Amino acid sequence: MRFLLLCFFSFFSLTVHAQSQAALVKPLQDYVDNLKTFSADFIQLQPDESTFSTNEAKGHFDLKRPGKLYWHYDSPEPQTIVIDGQNLWVYDEDLDQVTVRPVTEIKGDIPLGWILFDEPIASKFDIIYSKEADGVEWFNLSPKSPTYFQSLDVGLKNGHMTDVVMYQSADNMTKVHFNHIQENHLLTDSYFHFEPPAGVDVVGTPVQ
Repeated sequence: MRFLLLCFFSFFSLTVHAQSQAALVKPLQDYVDNLKTFSADFIQLQPDESTFSTNEAKGHFDLKRPGKLYWHYDSPEPQTIVIDGQNLWVYDEDLDQVTVRPVTEIKGDIPLGWILFDEPIASKFDIIYSKEADGVEWFNLSPKSPTYFQSLDVGLKNGHMTDVVMYQSADNMTKVHFNHIQENHLLTDSYFHFEPPAGVDVVGTPVQ
């Protein structure tokens, strides 16, 4: 009888913990479910251990769910990344080169895939409520299938996405902070149409 009671209470404890975690991570899924468009300026920081410094990049980001993204680096070097719903375009201005790949080939490797596509986050990621710090609620997302990144941290402040941290390894992370945020405003599909500039090399074949 004692063994049966111990088993029952262990099962009950695990069930309560699972329900508690589900309640804790619900704000992140609710945020994504209610998001149609997102625009912000960003600052991207990546520690460089070889020089004991931090690489900084700045730019602008727009998203329209499902499946459309515009990510532009103003500095240190201009680069534009566009997902038009079918293809991922990368335009390196300094190289005069455009690379294009069908989204279906790299969908799982897109760090913002959890918010970009119209799928429940839990279908692709294990989600854990991490902590609250300085008014930011942090959620950890671990891919269920192998990707080039190990996990992501997503920060919500007052119900808005303000930070994303991508971990490629224990000592290799990229931090992105968003500011001047706009949500659920008008962004037409034409905004995410990319046409390679005349004269640049195009590597890859887009899906039509």
